[in-house]
Amino acid sequence: MKKYSVSQEKILRELADFQYLTVSQFVRLGITKSKNGMYKALRGVSDEHKPSTLKISCNPNPAIGRLETVYYLSNIGVKHLVTLGLEVGDIKYPKRDSVSFASDYYHRIYTVDFFISLKNWAIGKGKYLPDFFYYFQQSSGSQRNNKGGKSLSDTRLDIEMEGVGYIVPDGVFTLKRKDKTPIFGLFEQHNGKDTKKLLGQIRAHCVAMKLGAPSLKYNIQHDREYIANRVFVSFEHEACMQATMHRLAKNSDFLPYMQAFVFKLSDDVIHTCFTDKWFHANGKIADFF
Repeated sequence: MKKYSVSQEKILRELADFQYLTVSQFVRLGITKSKNGMYKALRGVSDEHKPSTLKISCNPNPAIGRLETVYYLSNIGVKHLVTLGLEVGDIKYPKRDSVSFASDYYHRIYTVDFFISLKNWAIGKGKYLPDFFYYFQQSSGSQRNNKGGKSLSDTRLDIEMEGVGYIVPDGVFTLKRKDKTPIFGLFEQHNGKDTKKLLGQIRAHCVAMKLGAPSLKYNIQHDREYIANRVFVSFEHEACMQATMHRLAKNSDFLPYMQAFVFKLSDDVIHTCFTDKWFHANGKIADFF
């Protein structure tokens, strides 16, 4: 078995946790202090004859420029982690050789950024984040539709009520807190400026919450009682966030769910403490952390 440096072992372990990471995200996770140091560490796991990590080089965005390369575990990397004691079922990696970020690059990157911020904060505060799930995971293979057997997302929730059908949260997590009720969260990353579409998603989340569907699916309990989830929504654009909050604050049907939803800008998710700048739709700062 090939020997890796401490930094290279950390690269593989963080990929097992987050599935996809860029150089900037590796630095945020503290593997190295700079991008230059990160590129050097990555060469030892990505430029081999049989690499432990593979990468996705994305086409430049005309409006923004070059996009960061995205790294993920190869089958060889997975096997190496198994020799270190990890279970295959606990390792996040794509189950197919061809992976594309062309259709939702920023959506996936922002989603991963949310969980990096959450994990970094949890570690710093002595909280425990046992695991989390993404919308682009299809690890179990147990959920399939009835049209050709295509695998469904691990975060899919079937809601056979009020015309919803199902929802696919962008992320699902449970944050354990000593002597306190865990925070059970569903995450939505909203890119673009389509407020109407997001309001429809939020309504579907309210129906799911009313049925207790998220808690039942993931069996989230505290002191033998199911606990309700919260919904964290991150926005690419501030104007869209403000418009969404304004519409919801005026909606009497949303009032019973006001405290369960919190909103924050994606840039603030990355650049501020995880618990800062989360707002309820009425403009009040969330204080449940």
